[in-house]
Amino acid sequence: MRPLRFGIIGIGNIAPVHAQAIRAVPDAELVAVAECDSERAQKFVREHNCGCHEDYRELIARNDIDAVTICTPHHLHAPMTIEAAQAGKHVLCEKPMARNVAECDAMIAACERAGVTLGVVSQTRFEKLSRLAKALVDEGKLGRLLWASSSTIWFRSREYYANSSWRGTWAHEGGGVLINQAIHVIDAMLWIGGMPARISAQTRTLNHPIEVEDVAVATLEYADGHIGLIQATTNAYPGYPEKLEFFGTNGSAVYHKGEARLEWHLIEPREDGQDRDQVSSGASAPMDINASGHIAQFTEYADALCTHRAPFVGGRDGRNSIAVIEAIYRSAREHAPVEIG
Repeated sequence: MRPLRFGIIGIGNIAPVHAQAIRAVPDAELVAVAECDSERAQKFVREHNCGCHEDYRELIARNDIDAVTICTPHHLHAPMTIEAAQAGKHVLCEKPMARNVAECDAMIAACERAGVTLGVVSQTRFEKLSRLAKALVDEGKLGRLLWASSSTIWFRSREYYANSSWRGTWAHEGGGVLINQAIHVIDAMLWIGGMPARISAQTRTLNHPIEVEDVAVATLEYADGHIGLIQATTNAYPGYPEKLEFFGTNGSAVYHKGEARLEWHLIEPREDGQDRDQVSSGASAPMDINASGHIAQFTEYADALCTHRAPFVGGRDGRNSIAVIEAIYRSAREHAPVEIG
């Protein structure tokens, strides 16, 4: 069987992690990248021994590429995914899937029409401790859920935004701390605890010269009556480990994600447990992460392509976090609760 052949579109901060993940997948290879910055492109090509195109349309036109990964700024995710699907390429898109639900729906529809497989990078779902937390909830060990929360209390300097023309803008980033930094724990919270029915939120821009929010607080109401909380900021120097909490009638699970530590406490039968994993957190700097989650997701996605099945994290999974974030923005804008359909 020939190798599964990948291309990478956009070689910013996360692209080397994608290249490392592709190398780690059995029977997969990186064929080429697309990047308009020639100096950056040549350095990447030397390091990863692959071809290069200045125009991504040349890359997706190649017959020797089966799938592409999208590592570009947020506003390019939807159009590039749609064009890649039309060219017959499978797509694994970095988070966030898109800037809004309408773009997510267009991406899903384009891939379905073309008969290609859409995946969305959500490496947190592949972490050992995330899966253990989900098992505690799914198996009913916490009892009936009463509360779920996610906390992303991070720091980004003013230079972080000033050094990039697309960050901090509605048109290009699609939002701020929620859609960029907090989206990983929001996605994990929804995956483990389920989708809310209604959201009430406030957002502010308090400490950065940007258009979008650098602080957000949202309360979540679920169909069964339990409640939740999302809080996020990039104003908390030096940045603190992100965290997920799930409290039920029979106990609690607290995932100190930024510390790679999960603790749980059950009432009946009595159990107090703790497990640890390798630390990977972008609390203070975007690339203070390891590639283990990406490697696990790329391996699963490649297997899905080879066995002609749906991937573990598909387009509709990626859409969920965008639907919640979009509802938070709308609630904050309208000063009113927003229903999630």
